[in-house]
Amino acid sequence: MIWVLACGEAPAVPAETEPAAESAEEPPPEEPATGETRRRTVYVPAYSHIDRGRPTLFSITLSVRNVDPSAPVTLTAVDYYDTSGHRVRRYLSAPRRLAPLATAEFSVETLDEAGGSGANFLVYWEGPSDAHPLLTETVMIGQADTGYVAFTSRGVELDRPLAREAAASDTVSPSSASPATMGSE
Repeated sequence: MIWVLACGEAPAVPAETEPAAESAEEPPPEEPATGETRRRTVYVPAYSHIDRGRPTLFSITLSVRNVDPSAPVTLTAVDYYDTSGHRVRRYLSAPRRLAPLATAEFSVETLDEAGGSGANFLVYWEGPSDAHPLLTETVMIGQADTGYVAFTSRGVELDRPLAREAAASDTVSPSSASPATMGSE
């Protein structure tokens, strides 16, 4: 038996009004003419387990999607927090460029319970001021009784971006930051 649950509403993504014309022209410029860069932060809920009398453990995949068809963005930090709000892990050691329509994924293994039932990610990114917001989701998958459970949770962009420097001041437990538990970069 497989259960699939989803939480949240899909954000509106503007549809193209005209089909794209195929041509041999140069690709569009990577940065819009405005040249203004804007920093943003996305909060994404996650669940490393849910306690139903006994814990049901989940693997977590954080999917970060650049839905803009023409503007690249830069992920400046991806941090994983536990139920108490303490940073457990930092996934990027350096900024990572995300091309138009590209996706980055980061994972937490099933047996890694460090995040708890109130775990979350903060995704720090920057891009052109007119770039579409990122689509960020976590996908949780685990075994419950004789079947599997899978569900998603959608991220929300915070009204004011958090400074990456403030996040860097959090302490990270050396035991929870081992390379074996880090996701793909």
